Amino acid sequence: MSITNIAFNKRHPILKFLTIVSLFFICNSPLFAMLTATADRTEIYENETLELTIRFGGQAQMNEPDFVSLKTDFEIISTNRQQQYTWNNGQAESYTDWNLTLLPLTTGKLLIPSLNYAGHVSNAIEIQVRKASALANQKPAAQAIFSETIIDKTTSYVQEQLLLTQRLYTSVSLTDYSLTPLVVEDAVIEQVAENQFQKRIDGRDYLVIELRYAIFPQVGGMFSIPSQRFGAFEVPTRRQFGLFNRRGSQVIRVTEEKMIKILNRPTQVPSFQWLPSSKVELTETWNGDLGELRVGEPITRTITMSAEGQTGAQINPLELPSSSDFRLYPDQAQIETRKTSIGALGVRIESMALVPKREGQITLPSIEVNWWNTRTKKIETTSLESRTLNVQSSADLANMSNPPLQQGKTIIMSPAKDVNDISSDSRTFQLLTLSLSANVLLLCGLIALLFWRTKKDSFEAMLPSIPAHSKQANMKQLVDAIQKQMQANDLLDARANLLKWGQLVLQNSSSVTLQDLASKLNDPVLSRGFSQLDQHLYHAESTEMSDQNLIIERLKMHSKEATYADPKKQLGLQPLYPQDTSR
Repeated sequence: MSITNIAFNKRHPILKFLTIVSLFFICNSPLFAMLTATADRTEIYENETLELTIRFGGQAQMNEPDFVSLKTDFEIISTNRQQQYTWNNGQAESYTDWNLTLLPLTTGKLLIPSLNYAGHVSNAIEIQVRKASALANQKPAAQAIFSETIIDKTTSYVQEQLLLTQRLYTSVSLTDYSLTPLVVEDAVIEQVAENQFQKRIDGRDYLVIELRYAIFPQVGGMFSIPSQRFGAFEVPTRRQFGLFNRRGSQVIRVTEEKMIKILNRPTQVPSFQWLPSSKVELTETWNGDLGELRVGEPITRTITMSAEGQTGAQINPLELPSSSDFRLYPDQAQIETRKTSIGALGVRIESMALVPKREGQITLPSIEVNWWNTRTKKIETTSLESRTLNVQSSADLANMSNPPLQQGKTIIMSPAKDVNDISSDSRTFQLLTLSLSANVLLLCGLIALLFWRTKKDSFEAMLPSIPAHSKQANMKQLVDAIQKQMQANDLLDARANLLKWGQLVLQNSSSVTLQDLASKLNDPVLSRGFSQLDQHLYHAESTEMSDQNLIIERLKMHSKEATYADPKKQLGLQPLYPQDTSR
């Protein structure tokens, strides 16, 4: 009996099963297997990819075809392998696919060569790769996916901003967008924008993915901005979607490479003044009232410099004015690079404490910055105008804090009348008022004396007391802070804390100058030390601070005396239980 008769003999199920198994092995035999190559497109542009499928008519094992020959004209972006076996209506189908994404390396007619696997040879495919200029002549609406590269200038100076814009247009649904990093030799790069928007071209709606970079070349000559690669995956249709196929075909678009001519810095411009920008601004703010300036009291001045089309690191430090009329204490500068619609904006913020050294009018010189205007191609100057400040002496503040004694009559008398203008009726009324007040005070004193004699213990508990422990802690903290500030030569803050310490020690009295504080403490040692401190701060010919340790010792001594003073002695009261001093 022939194989054919056995295969179609329905009365022999065992033979039928053997026939199916035999056909399976025959189909998977290398004698019947085939190797084919197919491409999704045979005409593409130089920045586009194609999908190549190599199919083997059987179940391949661990090996795969040798794809090295493809790398002559193509870059292999990705590759994956799929195996499938189906049985449908008595027909068995078994195959293995290798799916490759290829990017052409050049234009013209390229050949996908024949590939070998398990003794089988695939067919060759000819691919026509057209130049991007031909794509530009094509109507945009005819392209489903395309890229665009825009540079704002073709000639630039060293360290001048170049604004590069990369866009991907797509009229089909894509997912998992990516863009290879922009790497440029001898340049500083700042990404300043990333946007998505819709655009209609010839009646067709596109989603536009836009990225913008600010590039700052650091050397002259021909400057190359290399191409980048947009990557994405098509969103699979409902028919394509499956458990193992959550993404569609990969899409690759390569951006256009740009060549820029970079000019060197003009020889007439010094390197320390080289700041290529389209706009430079200087602004200032003051942290304090300029109308209340006094000798020895600091006020903070903040100067902000901004340069369009520059990074903050490119802005040089300001040349701050010096004068014998004031002393400057600069703080550390703040440097920023902000992102704007026109690229980068460099910002440098410099703050400084200004301490007047004398009273009267003092003048702050103007501050000038020279920079290269990229629009006019010439040097320009931006400046802050000079400013005149009126400074009062510290003695004026002391006089305001302690008004003269003769001004006290305005507190008692109405300011609308003088003492000589008061009528006899007014005098009588005042005398009656004073007499009544005295009687009330006398009555209150009698009641208090009676209460004290009957409730000695309770009254003693009600006596006002000084919070010694809290006061001691505050003064100790201030003395420790003053000691550290003097060691760090931070004498302005030390002087301010000395006045705070004096307020605690003197309690109901305060001082606005160090000499006044030393006088109230009746301490000539502190007076000499405070004089050295003021000389060191506010005079050009400053003396050395040789008595710092002695000042700290005197502060600790006065702190101890003020902290442990007996509150009852301060009130003039005798102790309830005097001790016998004869023992």
